Amino acid sequence: MKTITIKLPEEEVKELEEFIKKKNYLSKSEFIRHLIIERLESYNKEKYGWLIIAQRSLSKMWDNNKDEEAWSKYL
Repeated sequence: MKTITIKLPEEEVKELEEFIKKKNYLSKSEFIRHLIIERLESYNKEKYGWLIIAQRSLSKMWDNNKDEEAWSKYL
């Protein structure tokens, strides 16, 4: 594993420590790791969502009777 160091103002550190205690995380590292994983999963879900929208949009364009008739001559 690798270590990442984050410097925060003291007030923010206190807020972070209180938040971590309220949410029952074992450590600051676990909390930050959880945030990173959550963000990556969110990014992937958004990416897949856009791919599904693109797929549906393209299927409307490509799947039509006129094209089917033209391609059936060659296939």
